Amino acid sequence: MNQGAFLMRRLENVRGEFSLTALAYNIRRAITIVGIPGMIAALQAWD
Repeated sequence: MNQGAFLMRRLENVRGEFSLTALAYNIRRAITIVGIPGMIAALQAWD
């Protein structure tokens, strides 16, 4: 994801930034594995 260095300072902010990066990475992986229609179906079934 070409993250590089953290943009935020302080541990709490860095944790938040890392959490967002990890979330984006996991969503990209899920879309790659399942596909966009599969993700939409899974999210609609989850609701």
